[in-house]
Amino acid sequence: MPQPPARIRVLPGHFRAHWERLSAPERDQLLADWDTRALPLVEDDPDGDPDVRAVTFLYRDCAAAAVILSANAMVHPATLGACEFEALPDGLWALTWQMPAAWEASYRITVHSGPGTPPWRVAVDRRGVRLAADAGGPDPRNAVLSTGMSGTATSVLRLPAALPSPWLAAPVPAASAGTSIMGEAAAASGRLPPAHCWASSGPAGPKHVLGDFVRGLELRRIRDAGTGRLRNIWLYRPRVPPAAPTPLLVLHDGQVWAKYQNLAGTLDAAIGSGILPPLHVAMVDSVDVSTRSRELSGPTGSVDFVAQGLIPELRRTLPLTRDPLQTVVSGASYGGLAALWQAARFPEAAGTALAQSPSLWRYDLDQPLLEAARRIRVRLQAGCYEPSIHAPAQALHAALAEGGVDTGFDSVTGGHDWAWWHPWLIRGLAAVLAE
Repeated sequence: MPQPPARIRVLPGHFRAHWERLSAPERDQLLADWDTRALPLVEDDPDGDPDVRAVTFLYRDCAAAAVILSANAMVHPATLGACEFEALPDGLWALTWQMPAAWEASYRITVHSGPGTPPWRVAVDRRGVRLAADAGGPDPRNAVLSTGMSGTATSVLRLPAALPSPWLAAPVPAASAGTSIMGEAAAASGRLPPAHCWASSGPAGPKHVLGDFVRGLELRRIRDAGTGRLRNIWLYRPRVPPAAPTPLLVLHDGQVWAKYQNLAGTLDAAIGSGILPPLHVAMVDSVDVSTRSRELSGPTGSVDFVAQGLIPELRRTLPLTRDPLQTVVSGASYGGLAALWQAARFPEAAGTALAQSPSLWRYDLDQPLLEAARRIRVRLQAGCYEPSIHAPAQALHAALAEGGVDTGFDSVTGGHDWAWWHPWLIRGLAAVLAE
């Protein structure tokens, strides 16, 4: 979906002025300490706005000919000049933005060396520009990492006014994971419990196979009657056996949450600190790009499987509440769209939708959701730097509220970004389960 360029306020020469005020020994000391320096630099707004911070990204590469910052939702053919670093002496590169003090974003830094035009300036469309600018790696001086859909490592910046998330577990990027999601390497080394099988039989024979435990998650394979194939479901169980039936969260793009986002660690911490009640979480694998686009982006496919296959089977085998409003379906982007369709089409199975950055440009869901108005709860979250999603989500919230739906909307200072989807999932879930 085409996006307009973000408005970026650059402070040209901001770090250069600082550099030029330093004495020669001070410059030498700055460079000598480079490998221990934590970045980015975050300062008060030089214009005095208490809701803004000056954020300076620094990079050092004596062989670089050009350097670009690929911050989520910011790179656009019209904003390249605002995203490129300024060259300073001794291989230093600097870029300073004035950003809202609540900004939460993932970013990568890409370097072009040698002659010729940087590839992000050769690309002919927004997607090509974004991919070229994102081809580098995390900020080597920023220890806070996250991941995207593929598990590739990204750096994360949360400015001081972003809400604290002390229960947030560190994601595990693919490059540092050390084992596949099936856990073969870890199981061979004895770090995981041995695998075992669990099956339930029916007229068509065994329906499920239970696989290895990975990071506190249990892999189940459940037959999808619509496609005939087994779907991977990563199941989180609360560490302490609950005294009563628990809520259930069904979460799309489960492979990302299970393999890279370390949601199990976050859930352990959030439940342990009382932010969340004990609950079970089923993370549904979206497989690959083409399968995800086909099965997760509309009113059928994954929606049918969750309502007709997954939830009934989990309720049969786990101590789960039967209350539809305590059964939450969530996801981001296409997953957020599927969560809304879930509530609209099958409110008796799952009555609460927590939709993060839902792809509302694909469908008008006002009427389908209004038809289930008295049986559902809808919570929408969207980033202010994803306008083709933020504005429709606001409009949907207003239409649902006018139609009597229990609805809420959170505007987040971010883009289409796992950097905020992870902590805001917990905030949204805590709010609905406390009601």
